[in-house]
Amino acid sequence: MTTLILLRLVHVVLGALWVGMVVFTTFFLAPAVQDAGPDGGKVMAALQRRGIMTAMPIFALGTLLSGIWLYWRLSGGFQAGYLTSPGGLTFGLGGAAALLAYSIGMIVMRPSMLRVTALAQTLDSATPREREERMAEMQRLRARGAAASRWVAGLLVAAVAAMAVGRYV
Repeated sequence: MTTLILLRLVHVVLGALWVGMVVFTTFFLAPAVQDAGPDGGKVMAALQRRGIMTAMPIFALGTLLSGIWLYWRLSGGFQAGYLTSPGGLTFGLGGAAALLAYSIGMIVMRPSMLRVTALAQTLDSATPREREERMAEMQRLRARGAAASRWVAGLLVAAVAAMAVGRYV
């Protein structure tokens, strides 16, 4: 029973942090940073120095691993009878949405944002032509990261919704 309580605690707390940070970053922070222009890059660099690009994947992995373990326990070792039940399907689809969100975040969103930050740090020493090229690449990467971020946020909200109702369907 203690293990189950601990797993649920880890899953819910880390999940709340992961989803909350993604939604805040996607719909509030990133647009504000974009509106700030060149100074926005300083904010993103400061966030990176404070470990946001490390914390987010840790929150996500903790959420996913504890969720898989909870699903395994609840389903009696992934028994087909539970997995195909309404509750099992709901939890399973929510978990799949979270796994897809994590994959998009790690494969598309995170590398784009890391590259933008790296390029921003080289702008001061760049020639005018190099600066223009890097700014164009940064804009392309920001757009790619923003699109991925919206997908991640949507998938995570869907996962939370599934977790909220899975027990009752």
